[in-house]
Amino acid sequence: METTNALNWLWPAVSAVLAVLLLWSLRRRPESTSVPGPPQVVEREDALKEIYKLQQDGSTVESGALARAMGISIEMAEHLMEALVTSAWAEGSVGTGIRLTTRGGERAQELIRIHRLWERYLVDREGMSLAAVHIEAHRREHETIPDEAAKLDAELGHPAWDPHGDIIPDAGHRVPPPAGNPLPAYMPGDRLRILRVENEPPALLAQLVAMGLKPGAEVEVVERQPEHLTVKVNADILPLATAAAERVHAVPVPVLPVPLGELPVGSRATVIEVKGGGKHQRRMLDMGLVPGAEVAVIRTAPLGDPIEYRIKGTAIAMRRTDADSILVEELRNG
Repeated sequence: METTNALNWLWPAVSAVLAVLLLWSLRRRPESTSVPGPPQVVEREDALKEIYKLQQDGSTVESGALARAMGISIEMAEHLMEALVTSAWAEGSVGTGIRLTTRGGERAQELIRIHRLWERYLVDREGMSLAAVHIEAHRREHETIPDEAAKLDAELGHPAWDPHGDIIPDAGHRVPPPAGNPLPAYMPGDRLRILRVENEPPALLAQLVAMGLKPGAEVEVVERQPEHLTVKVNADILPLATAAAERVHAVPVPVLPVPLGELPVGSRATVIEVKGGGKHQRRMLDMGLVPGAEVAVIRTAPLGDPIEYRIKGTAIAMRRTDADSILVEELRNG
């Protein structure tokens, strides 16, 4: 009876989520407007960041993909692509697609890093809500030079995560892809820890946070249907449209996670959590030890330290004390 009453009260929330998503998709739909003059620096840098995200697999980016990602017309996307090639931030052509040059990729990484640092600052130091920080951080990122970003980073204690759960890399380091999997990837009965909630559209983000779906929260999948997901947060049963649930990324929570350094040679495990803070966390994340990643124990040194692991096809050696800061769930062979 309690579950039924909760659903009766909360199903209108699902309709609200769908309405928000519909309005957002209509607002971001490319429009056939005339192309203005040369793109401003902010427009070019925004395009730079989107292309960086789109070309994670190394492929070229075409105008249609950029237009959809930015919510602009094809003509404007082509205009921006030409401007990036002219400025040597990208190479290729509008007809065949473009990819960022080394210089362009470095600038994109710098912008993303600065944006995430400002979001961390705005939440921690100015008390701004998660739903509001994105727009203000976007404004500040384009006005912040690298030296100022370094001072901001140091002032914050070199945080490894922004308030939405995205990784903040060290200066000059590659921005890793999002960790974890979207909620609809999991099955009923799975217990999960939320790692990341996408920051757009702001109205949807605000609603998700109000429902308790924010980084660090633990949830359980109750039911999974094609159009909706039902999850349990604390004692609340919450219906969630699949389109909204796709924006929440999580990893399984094992009954008893173990330190990576305790696993025997030949073991495989899934990373659950990176302990520590600041530069230590960043170093672990930079090596690919992000929540959800699979790691294998290859060998130990004659005296038992360091230990060699393989992650994403790369062998890395770690001291046992560092490995023990990584909590994992051992995978069974076979």
